[in-house]
Amino acid sequence: MEEAIMDYNQKQLQILDTAERLFAMHGFHGASVRDIAQEADVNIAMISYYFGSKERLIEAIFLKRVMDVKNGLDELVKNKELAPLEKINQLIELFVAKISDRPYFCRIMVRAQATQEGVPTELIHEVKKQMYDLVKKLITEGQKKGAFLGDIDTMMMVNTLVGTSNHVIISQNFLKKVWNQEAIPEDKFRQQLKERVSNHLKKLFKVVLTDER
Repeated sequence: MEEAIMDYNQKQLQILDTAERLFAMHGFHGASVRDIAQEADVNIAMISYYFGSKERLIEAIFLKRVMDVKNGLDELVKNKELAPLEKINQLIELFVAKISDRPYFCRIMVRAQATQEGVPTELIHEVKKQMYDLVKKLITEGQKKGAFLGDIDTMMMVNTLVGTSNHVIISQNFLKKVWNQEAIPEDKFRQQLKERVSNHLKKLFKVVLTDER
């Protein structure tokens, strides 16, 4: 998967960001290449030159966002200084921050898994497997050091992390209303949301991994 990642120039990033927003708002089939070109202030030929097709464009968005998270997880796995639970806490902060800062991509992910439109199923499965393997390494390390319990369902831990984060981010408007925070500026609310979700997941993971409250 790493082979598909490249250093994008400013124009390519502009196309990717615009396409991400339009795919999130209108769906893969609802956003045309013409729409993307117009919004990104480029011509259709440029999109074709850089990405080849709409299918390859959404793959590029997917791979770029996912690799941002994966690279951070790789660094956590390699870190020899942090205690196992500290690594888990940083994992949670990293993932929640990435999801929160990219709400359009979050919507694409949820839509793609529900409708299987746009992003190939095989790619989604590959990403999930890599996420699972990295988290499993962190948990296994903690188990070997005696910091974590032995009977941990790693896949359910990953599902809890991803599912909770995704659901909260796509439910932001609802949560604002329920919590009576509709007057709060968007950036401030998003920061509060990240902290609230991260703290909840940290408490939950600590109980499951260590049986301590």
